[in-house]
Amino acid sequence: MKNLKFIILCFLFFACSADSEPTDENKKQNKAPEVPVLLNPEDNLFCIDNELDFSWISATDPEGENVSYVFEISTSSDFSEIYYRKELSSLTVNKQVDKGMNYYWRVVAKDSKGNTSAYSAVRNFYTEEAPSTNSLPSVPKKLSPKEYKIYGSVVELAWESIDLDNDELKYDLYFGTSENPPLLEENLLTNAFEINNLAAGTIYHWMIVTIDGKGGKSIGQVWSFKTN
Repeated sequence: MKNLKFIILCFLFFACSADSEPTDENKKQNKAPEVPVLLNPEDNLFCIDNELDFSWISATDPEGENVSYVFEISTSSDFSEIYYRKELSSLTVNKQVDKGMNYYWRVVAKDSKGNTSAYSAVRNFYTEEAPSTNSLPSVPKKLSPKEYKIYGSVVELAWESIDLDNDELKYDLYFGTSENPPLLEENLLTNAFEINNLAAGTIYHWMIVTIDGKGGKSIGQVWSFKTN
């Protein structure tokens, strides 16, 4: 009789355990929304007005959940210094920023469960300096090499930057295998520099700081390329 009771109890235990297991539907992980695509303002924009309208394309969520967006402006290309951050449900935001500054902006999508997409591409813009002060040079724009392309042991780095005051521009070049590359050359008078004896199968990172004749500086983004 005791054996029979034991068998019955075991049967009930396993039956309850089976019922308590999550269904296949519950096991499915929530997927993040798509990455937002930026619309306006365009990249490397010089802005006479310091009040701008920002916009982007809506991101779709795989589960059809409502999507919100976290909009960020930074004064540094790596977003270590956040100038402005706001979460909103719309696809546009109007923001007034300080004059005479370089800014970077990006957007990330977020679903109702708090799952976030990867960040959008980063865009930058520069606002005109207040009258009677020095205008900073524009943020350096990369000309070559192209990203996502493999190169040999010799690569020419090229970039461009403009100055509204027509000051003579000098450039500090940061280069290396670190994502925070060290200074390689300073006060370059040309906007191109050839790098030799690169190691094969290596990812290199580089950055340009533009300096005008009055000491005004504009810091570019960190760019990367790979050797074969």
